[in-house]
Amino acid sequence: MASHSALDVLDGAREEGFRTVAVAKRGREKAYQMFPVVDELVLVDEFSEIIDDHVLEKLVDSVFVPNRSFAVYVGYDKIEKKFKIPVFGNRFLLRWEERVGEASYYRLLDAAGIRRPRTYRLEKVDGPVMVKLPELGRPFERAFFIASDRKNLEKKLGDMVAKGLIDEKSLERVSVEELVLGAHFNANFFHSVVRGRLELHSIDRRIQSNLDGVIRLAAAEQLELNPLIRYIEVGHEPATIRESLLEKVFAIGEKFVEACRRLVPPGVIGPFTLQFLVTPELDLVVYDVAPRIGGGTNVYIGFGGQYSKLYHGRPVTMGRRIAMEIREAVEQNMLSRVTT
Repeated sequence: MASHSALDVLDGAREEGFRTVAVAKRGREKAYQMFPVVDELVLVDEFSEIIDDHVLEKLVDSVFVPNRSFAVYVGYDKIEKKFKIPVFGNRFLLRWEERVGEASYYRLLDAAGIRRPRTYRLEKVDGPVMVKLPELGRPFERAFFIASDRKNLEKKLGDMVAKGLIDEKSLERVSVEELVLGAHFNANFFHSVVRGRLELHSIDRRIQSNLDGVIRLAAAEQLELNPLIRYIEVGHEPATIRESLLEKVFAIGEKFVEACRRLVPPGVIGPFTLQFLVTPELDLVVYDVAPRIGGGTNVYIGFGGQYSKLYHGRPVTMGRRIAMEIREAVEQNMLSRVTT
């Protein structure tokens, strides 16, 4: 799907000798026309048309690489039951990216024994919290805000309702987490079925609007303006983590892979991202999970993930690493083990 991390995937596929096809929404196709990485561009009025027969016919003999846009615009039920193309990775794991319901990444993290922020019911909030819920009109975008206590939480929710950012339906899917202060990192892993190993491909950090603009203001200006802070992801930047913490980074990756194998067989296949905080005590607290390719991998187009060279003798992008796995699976008659 021509969105999110598609440029990384398309470029990597071409580097490994595959032909590429992408499904783009009209009005959002320019990047995929301007960059010469797509052999066939299929235009649709809505991304949800990707499950229609006239689009599926264009994808015959393809292996489809899912991203976040695929999940939010098509929906988990249709992906699992109506998308008749082999998906690289575990299509049944995609729905576990949510925070509510039986299939949630909270459950995966708890099963893995990985520390995460504690969660609260609204009426039980007794201290500083991070609140996460779908935005009105953009359910694929999560609204975030920080509240100092329950009273402050209720006031901010009321202000957001008044400004049309959320509604009662949004409140049905609210998630209230303990506020953990620490340094933010996104660890992009690759679980290789063909090679039988877990790889740490790269680490990045999010750039968010308007948070990024607010933190560039002097404290006096922040107090004077008192802006409503938004946490809308608009980009990523590369980062590295001190080597003494890599032991813990690998540990959470291994625990996550094992928990997914038990709860959502066949488990993790290929890329996934764990977003975590490093506290002053050097604990790792995972606050979000992406059970597919992360948007931050586009940072590394052209020069590859900063840790990837340690495995392959040369830097590779996540898109190319996916294509390498598919090519090796074909060569070893293992394609059915890396697709669902």
